[in-house]
Amino acid sequence: MKTLKIIVAIVLTFGLLYLARHMSMGEPKHIAYSEKGFAFDFYTVPKGFEKGKVKIPITIKGNITPDLKPVFRQSKFGQDKNTDIRFYKTIPLLVEDSAQGKYYTEVSTGKRGGRFYYYFEIRDNSGGRRATFTDENHKPFLFKFIGHVPILVLIGHLTFIFVTVFFISMGTVNSFSLITGKGKVKNIAPYFLLATIFAFIGCYFFGIAMNWYAFGGFWEGVPFGTDATDNKTQLLFVYLLFMTLSMLGTLIKHKDESNIFSPKTLGWLGVISFLVMLFIYLIPHSIQFSKGLTYGFCYSFIGLVALIYIIGLTNHFLKKKLSS
Repeated sequence: MKTLKIIVAIVLTFGLLYLARHMSMGEPKHIAYSEKGFAFDFYTVPKGFEKGKVKIPITIKGNITPDLKPVFRQSKFGQDKNTDIRFYKTIPLLVEDSAQGKYYTEVSTGKRGGRFYYYFEIRDNSGGRRATFTDENHKPFLFKFIGHVPILVLIGHLTFIFVTVFFISMGTVNSFSLITGKGKVKNIAPYFLLATIFAFIGCYFFGIAMNWYAFGGFWEGVPFGTDATDNKTQLLFVYLLFMTLSMLGTLIKHKDESNIFSPKTLGWLGVISFLVMLFIYLIPHSIQFSKGLTYGFCYSFIGLVALIYIIGLTNHFLKKKLSS
C-alpha cells in the first residue's frame, strides 16, 4: 500500500509540474489568424537575453502587392500596455523567403527586467492599415529582457519545488485515511513539515536569486509587489505553514489530541492543500493581474487562512479549559 501511495504521489507531482509548464505564458505559443485575405502564422517570442539581438519571425500569406508592406510595430520608451498601439513605432519587416511568405525583424534587447510590446500590420504606401495581427484578446504581444540564471540556482529552485510538490502529494494521498478514520496524523504531519521547509528554501532563497539573475529584482510578493508568480508561490507557502502549525501537537508532543483540529478535519485540510496547489498552478506562469486584484485576492486568502487557524486555536483552548 505504501509503495502504491508513493507511485500515486509521483504521478501527481509530474502531472502537476507538466501542467504548470504547459500553462506558462513565458513559453512560445502558436497563433494563427486571418484578416481581410491575409493569413498570419506566428510563434510568439516572449523573451530574450539582455543586451543582445533577437530574431522575431512570422509567416504571412496573401496577395501582398508592391503597394503593400508588412511591418513590425514596437512600443517606444515610456509606452506600456495601456498605450494606444497606433502610437507604436513602425519598422518594415525583412524578407526571409518571399515564396513562402516568411518575414522577420531583429530587435535589440536592453537591461534585464525591461520589456516592450509589439504586433504586426499590413500597411499601404499612404500609411493606411489593411490588416492587423495582435494576440487573441486584440492586445499587443509582450517581450521581456531576461538575464542568464546560473545553472546551480536554476537546478536548486527546480529541485526544491519538485520535492515540495512531491511531499504535498504524499501528504494528500495519506490524508484520505484520516478522513475515513483509519489513519493517524503522524502519517501526514512529517510530509507537510518537509513541504513547508522545502517550499521556503525553494521559493524564497532560490526564488529571490532567480528573480535577481533573471529580472534584476528581488521579491515581489505582497506586500512588496504584485508579481503573480511570486504571489502564488507565497500563498502556497502560507497554506503549508498553516498546515504545519495546525499539527504541532503531533510533531512536538506526538499526541494527536494536542492538535487544534481533529484528525478528520486535518485530513480534509490535507486534501485541500493539493486543491490549493492545483489552483495556484492553473494560474499561468508569468501572467500579471492588476494591482488592486492582486492585493485584494492575496490579502483575502492570507486573512482567511489566519482566521481559520485562530478559530481552531481558540476552540482548542476552550475545550481544554472546560475539560480541566
